[in-house]
Amino acid sequence: MDPIAPQALEGLRAAYEVTVRMQPSVAELVDLIAGMDAIVLRSGVKLPADVISAAPQLKVIARAGNGTDNIDLAAAEHAGVQVFNIPNVSSGAVAELALGLTYAVTRHIALGDRQIRGNLWKKSELAGMELVGKTMGIVGLGDIGSRLATLANGVGMRVVGSVSRHTPDREAAFARAGITLMTTDEVLRSADVVALTCPLNDHTRNLITAAELATMQTSSYLVNVSRGGVVDEGDLYDALVRGNIAGAAIDVLAVEREPSRLADLDNVVLTPHIGAMSVDSQRRIGTMLLEGLALGLAGQDAPTRIV
Repeated sequence: MDPIAPQALEGLRAAYEVTVRMQPSVAELVDLIAGMDAIVLRSGVKLPADVISAAPQLKVIARAGNGTDNIDLAAAEHAGVQVFNIPNVSSGAVAELALGLTYAVTRHIALGDRQIRGNLWKKSELAGMELVGKTMGIVGLGDIGSRLATLANGVGMRVVGSVSRHTPDREAAFARAGITLMTTDEVLRSADVVALTCPLNDHTRNLITAAELATMQTSSYLVNVSRGGVVDEGDLYDALVRGNIAGAAIDVLAVEREPSRLADLDNVVLTPHIGAMSVDSQRRIGTMLLEGLALGLAGQDAPTRIV
């Protein structure tokens, strides 16, 4: 696509980053987008029918990431509002963070950093696990999970994984990519590191609870770059305190911007939902958003038009 001409964006009034608070009320959203031509939102905010109908000038809704589960698509269609998203642009960045979190928790990097900042030198507490020769278990082998599998294979790990739809053809394709397909239960029992890269939906909400954590090895680690609701964090806290698993690294908490008991544990690494927050992926997302908004406001279809 040709570079966006400045005049193509004249008159664009986009309510970008409505996620100043992660869950503004309907009334607050109505105030934010009243009179707007376009709105760009992330995953933390729901855009229901009441909000969409309160913006009669609205022409385009852009989701800065995968999925549109937080947007009332029927209401948008009824209002003649085009919806588009930016799929899979950040998959590589999220997969790289997952591998980084794996190193951080298995080699106690975050704990070592805290100790040395406090002038503590307890190296005996920082003996960690090498990844070479260990098993990475990936729950959800979409774009992120498949990329993580490639990275894990590259550092000498055996990779096993589970998918929602297991067919002989898919099993053969994953085998060619160095991935052995298993059930989720088998992945949990056999992996040294269990990485959650599946989307959050009705089937995966609370996928990992006390029952599932009890099947994992006491020497294993859990890495979650899925949505926070995939893991019951109360059960995870209990499992970590009791030594049922060795540690956990979490990029997305179930409730963001609020304290978590997990932060009190030395065998936990937490990051504030930064999977897609690489300069490179954000640049790609921004470019695609501007291109899609320019097309939508000009009455044309965005490349990833949903409605």
